[in-house]
Amino acid sequence: MTGLGESRVARRYAGALFATAQRLGKVAVVEEDLQALLDARRESLALREVLESPLIPADRKREMVGRALAKLDELTRAFVDLLISKRRADALPAIREEYRRFADEAAGIARVHVTVPAPITDAERAQLDAALEARCGCKVELQVRVEPAVLGGMIVRVGDTVWDGSVRGALEAMKEEMLAESAVAVAEAA
Repeated sequence: MTGLGESRVARRYAGALFATAQRLGKVAVVEEDLQALLDARRESLALREVLESPLIPADRKREMVGRALAKLDELTRAFVDLLISKRRADALPAIREEYRRFADEAAGIARVHVTVPAPITDAERAQLDAALEARCGCKVELQVRVEPAVLGGMIVRVGDTVWDGSVRGALEAMKEEMLAESAVAVAEAA
């Protein structure tokens, strides 16, 4: 699933699943089941082919998937059955991501991705965690990735918002500014 329409579909399915799970007090159980399902799908080529093949009839898919995923909660199994009958099983990864967003939002959690040029210490991580919680106004789950190309500083992403405080970002901004000034100077000289 990559397109805008497809992401809307994933959000709609995830929203309905989340609302039902929340009503039944199964938000965490369903989230774990969805992750287990995606892990099984990633590890088993046979399961992936069964879920995604348009050649296998829906009732046969439900039977095969039901046996493979017997340990899942009944709500999750019913949801997977629905996806199979609607021919949307290929949407599972996107639905899982949307479901996680609903669960995080309900719990007041923001997932923050930070890219730094070198590993940070536990003390730096705690300080960064506290600063981001103050900035976001909620609890954050910090994921730190080391990428030497950042050069210095850091890049912080919360949802669709990106704060680029990296040396690389500053250099790119300076380059763009210099190119723009150069273009204006050439245009004025002409």
